[in-house]
Amino acid sequence: MSDAVIDSWDNRSDEYFINVEADIKRIKEEPSWAFPRPVYAMIREKFPDLHGKRVLVPSSGGNEAVYAFHLLGAKVTSADISERQIFNAKNIADSNGWDIKFLCADSMNLDCINDGEYDLVYTSNGVHVWIHDLLKMYGHFHRALRSGGSYIMFETHPFDRPFDTNNQEIVIIKPYENVGPFGNPPTYAWRIQDIFNSVIKAGFILEHMEEFHPEIGDCDSWWDRYEEEKFDWNQNPWAALPQWIGISAAK
Repeated sequence: MSDAVIDSWDNRSDEYFINVEADIKRIKEEPSWAFPRPVYAMIREKFPDLHGKRVLVPSSGGNEAVYAFHLLGAKVTSADISERQIFNAKNIADSNGWDIKFLCADSMNLDCINDGEYDLVYTSNGVHVWIHDLLKMYGHFHRALRSGGSYIMFETHPFDRPFDTNNQEIVIIKPYENVGPFGNPPTYAWRIQDIFNSVIKAGFILEHMEEFHPEIGDCDSWWDRYEEEKFDWNQNPWAALPQWIGISAAK
């Protein structure tokens, strides 16, 4: 990733972590809340018991999934390109006595991660928009997994990318085929075919896909364009489109 991406996250990390106390409390009470229901179902299908499983969460961001995996019994490594994100996330883990490994590492190379070290690599919403070479990233995810290991992810659905998500009305701002880069730091709007083709070329076997909507009370939902009506497509046209896409793949 570019230095501009690193600087962007380092500069806003402290603000990002200011209001996480309520989310941490909820995750401690119900670790599965850190995952959308369809994604948690994919995780449980592959790992009915996470105790002792080695889990890598690259581009770990707010680390909600990292904390949840730990509380579900996994041995977790959190990796993020932003040193400040890792610093703030580790402070929360340490204050709770959670034994989690934290690394400052770029998802594009994961040079501090050994080959075949993990049972599961997991990424959550907001990772792919920063990645300029999906195949390279997925190649390192594949490398980090043991034979038979799994990669599970969820992301903003690519069908949402052509629209102005800050507008309550559905307004198109770009063609679907225009994937970027956009702005500084640069971001990308990958299509479904870009994601799938890269996962396959990296050596993964695609096993399952979900396209789904947010649910009331979800941990990770930016569908705040409406309040009471936001989940009703008759009143909120955004609710007619899937917000999320989830994938389960095997090495």
